[in-house]
Amino acid sequence: MILSIIKNISLFLILYILAASPTLASGRLNGLHIKEQASAYFSQQGLSISLLVSDKRTFFPCSVPLDFHQRHYNDWSTVLVRCSHENWETFIRSANSPSKLVSSANATEDNRLTVAVLIKNISKGQVISKEHLGFEGRPERQIHGAYRNISEVLGRKAKGNIAAGTILKARHLDTVYFVDKNDSVLVIAANKAITITTSAIALENGQIGDMIPVKNMKSEKVFKVIITGKKKVAPITNM
Repeated sequence: MILSIIKNISLFLILYILAASPTLASGRLNGLHIKEQASAYFSQQGLSISLLVSDKRTFFPCSVPLDFHQRHYNDWSTVLVRCSHENWETFIRSANSPSKLVSSANATEDNRLTVAVLIKNISKGQVISKEHLGFEGRPERQIHGAYRNISEVLGRKAKGNIAAGTILKARHLDTVYFVDKNDSVLVIAANKAITITTSAIALENGQIGDMIPVKNMKSEKVFKVIITGKKKVAPITNM
């Protein structure tokens, strides 16, 4: 009973402690750190590749240089990023990747990958929904920058008018943030016994998984959180 009370009191103090201690997150890597290491690695390999990851997205700490590998043989469109010492890894899409080329004479089903294709015309600024999308097998030489997962395109806005049959690529779509700067966000701290919520103001834009600063609306303390959903964030408690 006493232990349970202590746990609940500790959770209640989380938001205040985080607000007063903005350096708790300093041990984590972010997207910018990973892109800097990747740039140095690819430069040494003579490759022109950049990773598509938000500078603010957070990752686990790593005390050694990161390793970078192809997810598929001779194809850098998705990069495996690995930390050998802390034993974690993640996949990140890339831009300007030298994907393996397939001649038109040899574009068989074995050389095709399934990608997102528009099945209806859409106009500039229109939000993409399931009714706009189909997935078709296309030769690998056509799909650099294309999307293979529906979650990567749903809810995003078209930068311009796009015709049906177009393979959707990064250049076609605007970023839609889950949290915009100056949004009122719900900060949720929870364990198995208790959930505590408070309101804060976002000080930066961000996607799910990004680490951003927020300001408590009552105390005006600034602390860092991880975006977990639409206008929802969680305090960083495990740094």
